[in-house]
Amino acid sequence: MRIIDVNLAIIGLIFTSCVSSTPNEAVQEAKDETVFATIERKQEPIETTVLQGKTFYQELAGNGKVTASRSAEVRFKTVERIAHVWVRNGQRVQTGQKLAELDKFRLERSLAQAKDNLEQSRLNLQDILIGRGFSLEEIDSGLSLTLPKREGAEPSSPPLGESEGASDFHLAAIKSGYNKALIAYELAAKELKQATLKAPFSGVVANLTAKADNLSSTGEPFCLVIDDAHPEVAFTVLESELPMVRPGYSVSVIPFAERDPQARVWGEVTEVNPYVESNGMVKVKARVSNNGRLIEGMNVKVTMRQPMGERLVIPKSAVVMRSGKPVVFTLTRGKAQWNYVEVLAENSDSCTVAPRTKEYEGLSAGDTVIVKGNLNLAHDSEL
Repeated sequence: MRIIDVNLAIIGLIFTSCVSSTPNEAVQEAKDETVFATIERKQEPIETTVLQGKTFYQELAGNGKVTASRSAEVRFKTVERIAHVWVRNGQRVQTGQKLAELDKFRLERSLAQAKDNLEQSRLNLQDILIGRGFSLEEIDSGLSLTLPKREGAEPSSPPLGESEGASDFHLAAIKSGYNKALIAYELAAKELKQATLKAPFSGVVANLTAKADNLSSTGEPFCLVIDDAHPEVAFTVLESELPMVRPGYSVSVIPFAERDPQARVWGEVTEVNPYVESNGMVKVKARVSNNGRLIEGMNVKVTMRQPMGERLVIPKSAVVMRSGKPVVFTLTRGKAQWNYVEVLAENSDSCTVAPRTKEYEGLSAGDTVIVKGNLNLAHDSEL
């Protein structure tokens, strides 16, 4: 029994010592964390700026969509096998650059046949006019019946106009089949020319799905060429916001998916639709310079800026809330000074405050304002 009592006493002593030491360790750890947090706050860097009067811009923010200032659907006019495709989606092209080409065998043969028919009808026309007493010189000078000197060029129509015998020439051209042959030749030459698609202007290729060795389609465009150098941004504003929107006003645009401030581009308002829709919105368009990150149909954030004259402007980070009131700390002789301020207006990165007067504390030009490290400051804190 004694041995058991001693063992129980030893176990109880060990348990008591463990229980009594645990709260002390927890308190010590809490103190260490408090000291560490205090040190971290004290080491928070302080940044300042000298308050100066400068132009403040009131901002109006909204959402918009990018649309190309110019775009064109390029399509084939005939159904033939696509022989070559020289471009791909996203590729930049220049005006007149070849995009694709059809197999020209049938089109070239059609043009050759149309040319032979035109030559035959020209001979028939000469026979008819000679039979009516016209000389070859009169025929050549009166009708100017000359075939194209190179493949693909369109022949000029005969000037059946004001010379004597013009009505005879016209009737002879119809009877000989010359007019019909000339029209057939022009159509064949046009189809051969359209077998090669070219870029109508400089831009980027989009919506290209056709592939070589497949038949072309006349119902669907081969591709879309977009002039994205200076795209337009369409957005809407409230009727009450119209005084802030005028052609020529500055706007900034940044894609929703972008977080890099360098992706922001600038432009100006180009048109304001003079019509208020049933929901109280007005359509506005702005033109911007593309930095390569704006594409057709993209959703963007639009910010318009209107100058409000010279004001006392500080970064928004300089304003902290104390007892529900805005406060700005200034640095004076190495100490932080607590200043109540009245925020008159603000935009995305700055705000303007009321100047100091005899009746109002405020701020004055030349004050050294603390813009960073001011969250845990108190009045007269030494820095």
